[in-house]
Amino acid sequence: MVATYGWRGGDPRNMLIVPTETVIRVAASQETTVFVTAGGRLYIGQYNGQERGSLKQIELGSRCVRDATVYRGQVVFVTDAGEVFTRDLKGGDVRPLPVLEPKKTCTHGQEEKGRKVRVRAVAAGYDHILFLSAQDEIWVQGRGPALGLFTNKTENEITNPARVDFFKGRRVMQIEAGAYFTVALVEALPPVHHDPAAESDTLPDFDSYVRSCEQCRRETGDRVLFEDADEFDKCPLGLAVRKEYFTPDRRSDLLSPAPSSVNMDGRSSRNSVFHEDGESSDYVADELDPTSGEVSCDGTSLNTPVELRTGIELKDMARTHRQSVGSDFEVVECTDDETEMGGETRRRKSSLAGSSSLFLNADAARQFISRQLSWMTTTSVEQGECIMENEKINNKYHIDSATELIKENVASAANSAASLVATGVRTVSDKVGQLSRHFSSSECADGELHDLTPDSDPFSLDAFYAKTPKTKMSKSDSYECNSLPRRLSDELCRKKTHMRTASGGLSFPKVGKDGVLTLEKRPEQVAKNTVLIIDGGRHILNTEVWAWGSANKGQLGLGDLSHRSTPTSVVTLNHMGVTKLVCGSHHTAALTIDGQVFVWGDNSAGQGGPSTPIEKSSLPNKSANKSPSKLGNVSSSIVSPRRLELPDGGLVRDLASGDNYLIVVSIDGLTYYVGKLREEEKATVKQIAVGDATTRCRSVLCQCDSVVCTSDEMHPQVITFLKTETEYLSLLKCVNQHVVKPFLSTCVLGNNSKSSSSISHKDACASSSVGGSGASAVDNSQVLQTKQELLEAYLDVTHAVASSLSDMLDDQAADVTAVIPIIRQVEEHKSIYQKYVNLVCDAIAISGLTVSSKEANIVMEKCQSVLANLIPEDKRKTNTELFAYLILRPLHHIHEYVEFLLSMKNDADNYYSPFTLDKIKIAHSHWKQLSNIAQKNQAEAEVTKAYWETCSPKMVEALANPSRRLLRDSRTSPINVHNAGRFSSHSFVLLTDVLVHIQYSNFTTYNLNIMWVEPVPNSSSIQNGIFITLPEDYLTLACPTSSDKSQWMYALQEGIKRSVYGTGEAGLVVMPRTPPLVRNASYTFTKSTQYKDATYNGQWFFGKLHGEGIMTWPDGRQYEGQFRQNVYHGPGQLEVPSPGGVTVYEGTWKNGKLEGKGIIRYANKDVYIGYLHESQPHGHGEIKKGRFSSQAASIYTGEWSCGVKQGYGVLDEIVKGEKYMGMWQNNNRHGPGMVVTMNGVYYEGNFYQNKLTGYGLMMFEDKTYYEGELGIGGSFAGKGSLHYPSGDTIEGTFTGNWEDGIKINGMLQKGVGSPDDENIPKSFGKFSVSADQKWMAIVRQCKDQLGISTGIEVSTAKVWEILATRLETEKQAALRHSAQLDVLDGIDRIPERKGELTYRYFMEIHFYLGKAFGSRLHPLGQLLQLLVDAFRATYGGVVAHPRLLPYAVQEVRSFTSRLYQLVRVLFPDLPREDENVLLEPDMEDQEEIVVTPAFVIHPWLLPHVYSPLSTLYVLHHQPKDEEYWRRLLKWNKQPDTALMTFLGVDVKFWLPEGATIMECSRTLGMVKDQHFTEAIETLQMLSTSFSPRDKLKLIHRTFQQVSKAVMNKLGNDYLWSMDDLFPVFQYVVVRSRIQHLGAEIQLVDDLLDPHMQHGELGIMFTTLRACYYQIQNEKLNHMV
Repeated sequence: MVATYGWRGGDPRNMLIVPTETVIRVAASQETTVFVTAGGRLYIGQYNGQERGSLKQIELGSRCVRDATVYRGQVVFVTDAGEVFTRDLKGGDVRPLPVLEPKKTCTHGQEEKGRKVRVRAVAAGYDHILFLSAQDEIWVQGRGPALGLFTNKTENEITNPARVDFFKGRRVMQIEAGAYFTVALVEALPPVHHDPAAESDTLPDFDSYVRSCEQCRRETGDRVLFEDADEFDKCPLGLAVRKEYFTPDRRSDLLSPAPSSVNMDGRSSRNSVFHEDGESSDYVADELDPTSGEVSCDGTSLNTPVELRTGIELKDMARTHRQSVGSDFEVVECTDDETEMGGETRRRKSSLAGSSSLFLNADAARQFISRQLSWMTTTSVEQGECIMENEKINNKYHIDSATELIKENVASAANSAASLVATGVRTVSDKVGQLSRHFSSSECADGELHDLTPDSDPFSLDAFYAKTPKTKMSKSDSYECNSLPRRLSDELCRKKTHMRTASGGLSFPKVGKDGVLTLEKRPEQVAKNTVLIIDGGRHILNTEVWAWGSANKGQLGLGDLSHRSTPTSVVTLNHMGVTKLVCGSHHTAALTIDGQVFVWGDNSAGQGGPSTPIEKSSLPNKSANKSPSKLGNVSSSIVSPRRLELPDGGLVRDLASGDNYLIVVSIDGLTYYVGKLREEEKATVKQIAVGDATTRCRSVLCQCDSVVCTSDEMHPQVITFLKTETEYLSLLKCVNQHVVKPFLSTCVLGNNSKSSSSISHKDACASSSVGGSGASAVDNSQVLQTKQELLEAYLDVTHAVASSLSDMLDDQAADVTAVIPIIRQVEEHKSIYQKYVNLVCDAIAISGLTVSSKEANIVMEKCQSVLANLIPEDKRKTNTELFAYLILRPLHHIHEYVEFLLSMKNDADNYYSPFTLDKIKIAHSHWKQLSNIAQKNQAEAEVTKAYWETCSPKMVEALANPSRRLLRDSRTSPINVHNAGRFSSHSFVLLTDVLVHIQYSNFTTYNLNIMWVEPVPNSSSIQNGIFITLPEDYLTLACPTSSDKSQWMYALQEGIKRSVYGTGEAGLVVMPRTPPLVRNASYTFTKSTQYKDATYNGQWFFGKLHGEGIMTWPDGRQYEGQFRQNVYHGPGQLEVPSPGGVTVYEGTWKNGKLEGKGIIRYANKDVYIGYLHESQPHGHGEIKKGRFSSQAASIYTGEWSCGVKQGYGVLDEIVKGEKYMGMWQNNNRHGPGMVVTMNGVYYEGNFYQNKLTGYGLMMFEDKTYYEGELGIGGSFAGKGSLHYPSGDTIEGTFTGNWEDGIKINGMLQKGVGSPDDENIPKSFGKFSVSADQKWMAIVRQCKDQLGISTGIEVSTAKVWEILATRLETEKQAALRHSAQLDVLDGIDRIPERKGELTYRYFMEIHFYLGKAFGSRLHPLGQLLQLLVDAFRATYGGVVAHPRLLPYAVQEVRSFTSRLYQLVRVLFPDLPREDENVLLEPDMEDQEEIVVTPAFVIHPWLLPHVYSPLSTLYVLHHQPKDEEYWRRLLKWNKQPDTALMTFLGVDVKFWLPEGATIMECSRTLGMVKDQHFTEAIETLQMLSTSFSPRDKLKLIHRTFQQVSKAVMNKLGNDYLWSMDDLFPVFQYVVVRSRIQHLGAEIQLVDDLLDPHMQHGELGIMFTTLRACYYQIQNEKLNHMV
């Protein structure tokens, strides 16, 4: 239960009155105490003497206070909007205290007013006050050296806040102020890497940069000026912005943290729009976006608060190191009037500003430029986007497509800088969605926050508006008043207090294959979280303390008493992991992440602990400013940081300071007073009683004599783990500082040319800082690389522990498993240790833990004294033993984790819920498994190390590497080659990935991943044998005993499994009991004749190529696809290079040959698509030759045999404009055939060896035709007769050709025949191939797929079985290239045969055929597609000829017949082709049907062939349709009355009732298309239907619409007569305007079933034809 205690001085019994709300800040003077609560309220308490005093709330309206300090009798406070106000302690009005940038003028003469700086923290001394801006810049006001300005002339008062430019480009984490000095906690800079190119870049002078100046913006690349963001509804790159998400109401709910930015322990944001721990959301965002700190007109922040982020993401954001971010800071223009108004109703505008930048290196300059480009990702003030940037870690959990587009566009303009900007973009909706996804429950929809409650989300913003949170309070949220002391981990991140899920927490458990409880977390998420944990810990430790001001009592900690007017680093605390600074009047204290407290300054009141004669720092003093003359013998001063020791060596979790004392809270919750309780007493560290005996404090606030302490319940297991982990981190820190980093820093001396792959160190790798002689022959580069990676992994472990400890100190969750990171983030922390275990074992295996070099021994000698109190004496007898102990310490800690979790599992004193206990068991199983693996791997590494020490240098050099381990040696476990010679020498060594066969001084290696091992049954010829199968060899081994055989079999199988599956991280891979028979491996053949010198990478089966793989030859050949038993078998692609290009064979292979459907892309760019046999075209196929612009461009579609054209085929010679349709033999035209040309010439005859010879027929476009002897190319070559449409005939001898002229020797006969418009000879079609003989290969291939053989009767059941098998095969092949779930759609199901054809059964057949013909996997669908493609190739294209119409109609009928025959094989209940079966429907609304081949096939065939078929009909009927159309156009110009009168339509059908023609002539005289409109619209659909049956239905519906219109006018009893019906229908036809009606009528007439030519439909069709003929033959002058 959370409780708050307040008292004065060191006695808790001297109680203070404190607010009922949770107190987050305390500021005090001698008689006045100022309290800031979590709700943003400000209280002032007045105290006199020992009285408890009075408490009063200050009325501030809507302002929400986040920080406060007391300065010169006034309280100065900061709101969540970043504004500063002041008020007299004794009373008065609240006044604004603006922090303004000075006015500036650019080089172009443009002036810019000073803009207001957003402030997030404030601290004050006696004569100076400090402001920490949202951009991490320090602004000062007052006088004295504590200001930190670059001048010593500070005796004059600085009345306007000035910026401390020293820290430009640095991240200031915290500021503290003593009486006359200042200290700051700053994030350290990374190693400097000089870039000459970057150093040469010229940077603009941003001190003279004016945003409103067009020239300034042009020079800096700033093209957009957002003077008023409300005017924009798009981002700068043109992406739309949804403003509804940023309306004032929604913004207030989602983004304003005040006063709700409080977590479960009562901690609140420090300043306006800041984190609960005092960090602003701009602290994260403003790295790149100088406008990210926008506020609304009412002061509400538009920044996304940190509550919307997960703990790990916060760690990544806030701990991301910024080497140099330039001088940008956020300011807001402020006029004098606005200053007087207090800023509540002002409209803020954001823009870039800056002054001269103090860049520390070239990288800082580049980063500064990147920030100037950050406007490109800024959309609008209303959006409130928070932009993050992380140069080392990609931390984008959720980036939408708009962000990716921004990234692409910006990258083209700003290179790497833009990349940083784009990857940092986060919209508010992303943040809200990320938060809701973070919950383990589904109470909150993704992207919504309004419905969150305190129960579902401890960080709910709305939860703290209405009431004070009843939550636990952590010490880390309680800060001293005037300098905001706080733990750095609080500032860096604030973890969620509920159960973790995606961002690093536990998910619901499940049982893995190995029986171990596992967590449902994706590996990529674990890897990402692991990187964030390590990076977060790195930044926790990477801090520096800077001090400046008065040092008369050593309060600067620089080793002397000299004043400093500029910031100076306290080097002894650099990289010590300082997380919190506190200041008294003349002393300073620092708290580190591992619970150590360092104190320096005034010790007159014992605030630094018990005094010594002359206080010296317990740490090495590296200050360059030592001045012995000024040290003096001042026992009351501590001039350098000295560690404060608590009783019993206790560690500290929180720290606060009064004027001359310290209040310390230990890890176990005890409170200590450091100082003198009375003047006459000695300085002491004394425990003080807070509350009762069970009270445990978590945090403390202190100022002057006012102390506020918060207590809460703490789980004993958490306290135990905290203590252990803190001590562990202290050791790791010490080792890093004195061992790891010195070794890494000397690495560059050993190998300057070798680059490191370290995350944090990019220097070159080392010489033998540590190393041994046992494996001296091991490749030195491997040893160096392994040692470097090991030391860097040691740093990673340290950083992970620091991050873990920081999380524990921050988290106050009720569930203990949510507090302890090794439980909550078990997978992440385990992966860090897994990597370390691997590297340690690798180093052991190559003797990498031996200290041998002189430099390494010097380093270790220095460590002996430093580590004396931390390391047992027996572990540091030698430098090697000490180094090995330190390196192996994290492995021992894994076992300690196991013991701790085991104690939690068996803890009988504390009750755990079942779910909590399950999570503990999960974590214990993981760490136990890792512990066992670590022990096993360490033992293997030790054995391997000993083996390499006994091997020859040659063998060690060839075989030894860090990851390789010894599994078995024939010297200790005998095994030999079966039937080995008497004088031969054979020995075997089994390593983790190879089997080494040693013969005398030579050895051969066999890779285990392509080795298959099986025992050999005992026989008279061999005993205890083992048979080994290799890709090109076999090996038979024999053991002396069966026990040796079993051990070798087990070792070989284990080695094969490890080689195949890998060991993962530290060997945590679940493997089956036996090695897999099918594996993936790479191998280069050396003996095989077929694959010699080829390299194969793919699947194997028992030494054979089997499965997916890639075979590559040195000459460039490559096969990629399926193998079976060492040959190509299955889908695959073979590439064969040649001088002219590459020939590609793609398709299905069988026994090394291409069979079935396939594609051949020849080197000359020709392409064959079709069926193949033995890798050659065979069956039906299509070849495209040449390009369309070349003279040889052609397309052949037809039959092939053994690679040559054989059978019927169509050759379309595109450039010549000629198409041949006929028989082929051996690639030549041979047999009957016909040719059509683009010139309208048609000829047919017999071809012999590609030449047209003998009698033939030639027809011309003008209806003239020739019968007689023909020659090559359709030339006249002998006797014949030429017939003209007029009836004239020429008989004789003809030579020449039609285009160039004909030489005739013969006789002209006039009027021998009667004139004929068609003029079709009787011999037409005599020399063509019949329709049933065409495309026989296509039908044959379909029959083969169905198992139908000519002359052999096959049962229907057998056909269906074959079909089902083939469909499944096709489905598997399709699924390999497609993600469709059901590619067959039920066509593989065998329907039940009914025995009798009924209406319902036929509809089932019809439905099945629709899916079958529409599927590319069904043989019927493939057959239909091939027939359609062949039909289009024959009759489509630019060479379509009207003379081909009869052949096209014959082919359609042939297709219908052949398809129907195959359908009857599947459904034998269908009637024969010559039968018609009438089926009556089961329901009245259904029509009866007559089952015929056309009725079954036409619905699926005609839609595909309709386009080329209708084109032929149009060409054939073009003359007649032109006559018809000419009359139709003329008639349609007339109004309805004139047209109907002309057509003879009775007036009763159109004249209004009771009216006369004369009366209606005026109104109806100009009306058109107003009668029988529904009938006209129906008939116009005639051209959109495909089958004759559908066209007849439309004609029938047209008559129905006409009858309906007439009956509506004349009554339902009206009976039609043909005399009345024909004129009306003729009117409908005219108004329908069907252009090619004659072609439509002819198509129906040719393809209509005979039984439909009679009856009602037949009469209607005859009527339509009569209308067409009458319109066609009507004289034009009959209607004017």
